[in-house]
Amino acid sequence: MFELHNPQMVMYTIEKRGAGQACMLCGSLLLPRQLPLADLNRAANEVFRVNNGLRTRFVEKDGKVYQEYKPFAERQFAVKHFESREAMDKWAAEYATVPLKLDIRTEGAGIPRSAWRGGKPSSELVKYVIRHRMEMFFTRLRLGLLNPEPACCEIILVSLPDACGAIVKMHHVIADAWTVVLVANQFVTILNGGTVKAYSYEEHIAYEKAYFESPRYQRDRRFFEEQLAVCGEPTWVWPGSYTTLEGCRRTVQMDAALSRAVREYAEARGLTPYTLFMTAVCVFMSRKMQRERFYVGAVVLNRVGIREMNTAGQFVNGMPLLMELHGEDRFSEVLARVRDTSFSGFRHQKGASTKDTKKFLYDVWMSYQNTRLSGEADAECKQYYSNCAVDTTIFTVEDRAGEGRFNLHFDYNRKVPEADVDELFCTVLAVLREGIEDDSRRLDELSGGKGVGK
Repeated sequence: MFELHNPQMVMYTIEKRGAGQACMLCGSLLLPRQLPLADLNRAANEVFRVNNGLRTRFVEKDGKVYQEYKPFAERQFAVKHFESREAMDKWAAEYATVPLKLDIRTEGAGIPRSAWRGGKPSSELVKYVIRHRMEMFFTRLRLGLLNPEPACCEIILVSLPDACGAIVKMHHVIADAWTVVLVANQFVTILNGGTVKAYSYEEHIAYEKAYFESPRYQRDRRFFEEQLAVCGEPTWVWPGSYTTLEGCRRTVQMDAALSRAVREYAEARGLTPYTLFMTAVCVFMSRKMQRERFYVGAVVLNRVGIREMNTAGQFVNGMPLLMELHGEDRFSEVLARVRDTSFSGFRHQKGASTKDTKKFLYDVWMSYQNTRLSGEADAECKQYYSNCAVDTTIFTVEDRAGEGRFNLHFDYNRKVPEADVDELFCTVLAVLREGIEDDSRRLDELSGGKGVGK
């Protein structure tokens, strides 16, 4: 039994405050052929056996939260039969919005309920929560999920006339987006007769604990303290309290030509596509807020070795990056600055404390995901959104290199105006296209450039 570490505690607190739906990670995996259900069931059992993190139980004891692994036990997984991919996607999209019921037990004094209280919610938010709970009851009823077993991960096997696979749902407290892809790759590998490597998440926690007791942490911590002292003003693109937990995901699929241009430009100049997308998002933020200096949240994967890449768990860390843009800056100059700023932040990112809470610093996050399946080229992998969001937004670049394109996702609370979402995507695409065509152009010469740096 061992304590949760910082990123896990953020997700656990969200869960305990009644917004667990926002912590759902859900995806589907389809193989374009039929296989015996017994083989699918065997593969699902093997995934649970090798990944002890998927069998996590939480213990609230004497004011702290701990985690432990339940013993592995074989079981028969539920099977859903669908007539088409469209029917499966419709069901999975609704299933993704249903929160998991975590396995939590109390020992000793436990933790008082008052410990999880945040600020006093508005009457509008209270009304929304009451109405939403009633709607969720009927959703569970439709899906046959009124009495779920406590779990932090569920796998449902699926069968179609010309395909088979699984729908996987996990809680963010024990998983990140990479974990969903990892489990999908393991599932395919096992079905194809291979063996998979998996490691205990407890080893990662032990490493994290040693880091926080080291001089390196103090140096990394000082880096962010200095960053925060430079700009004391929080970065809120969309200020004001939220009155709903209803979230929305807007997705734009970049065309093949622009996707190819981004990759070729980045490679030719020793950059990464991440740097280009981060720059374009920051241009939007600068224009929207009429500010030159601001924070943007960066999501860091923290999977740099074989062991980390093959461990099911929550590795993601978030950090504030201090950006500075001026309208007279050339696109190439801004790219170099964003690259250097990001690199410096990544070097020290574990020093970003949860005390530097995003609630007081910034409301825009940037994430970059590689969703490629390594086990089978023809496998289809899809993610589903939970339709729930707190007072932050996240811009995700989904790198589907095998398909020659990028998918761009923007997840946001409904308090964000739809017109602003349109403006975000228009700005990002225009800045990328025009900046790549001529990177000597100033930012205020790019489409919609009025206002940058004012």
